[in-house]
Amino acid sequence: MPASDQQRQQLRNICEQLSEALESSQTLGGNKDELAEIELALSSLNTKMAALRDRKMLEFYNPEFNGDFRNILPCSPVSGYFNPTAPSLNIWQEHDRVYAEGSFGKIHEGPPNYVHGGIISAVYDQVLAFTAIANELPGLTASLTIKYRQPTPLFTPVRFTTWLERQKDRHIVIHGECHSGDTLLSHAEGLFILYKK
Repeated sequence: MPASDQQRQQLRNICEQLSEALESSQTLGGNKDELAEIELALSSLNTKMAALRDRKMLEFYNPEFNGDFRNILPCSPVSGYFNPTAPSLNIWQEHDRVYAEGSFGKIHEGPPNYVHGGIISAVYDQVLAFTAIANELPGLTASLTIKYRQPTPLFTPVRFTTWLERQKDRHIVIHGECHSGDTLLSHAEGLFILYKK
């Protein structure tokens, strides 16, 4: 049964709370009584959530995303509003380009104080794919090449910019860059194969 507007908002609020809890867990400290209290509360919450499991109310794919690309795959671990591990990125289109802007927290950390390279790769894969959708060329990823120029810092605003480079038959090539201010952190090239229904 599809979620009502109220239920969607409640599910989104739950995921935001879970995201905050995950972020806190990465630097959590306390005495044994404080940690035991949190452990007990989470155990109780998990028991309640397990009783409601396997009743998914959200669609896998939402073609009516109204300009907000995070709505396309609501539960995506990269961009979904309903996945607590997804980085908090605003993703939108301007003219022939798609942008993703935001920052990354401790749950995305690789080297100390920097974002894990695999997280950056996943964001590129998602945003490049959204660029294909924006150009009415939805496709499946065939290859993804990323060149890291500098590590991506945590808690620092960054912007991904992506664009359609070329298309030939079913082959779609999309390029992207990630900047922090004027500093180029990385750039990427994705090859997508046009999706056939």
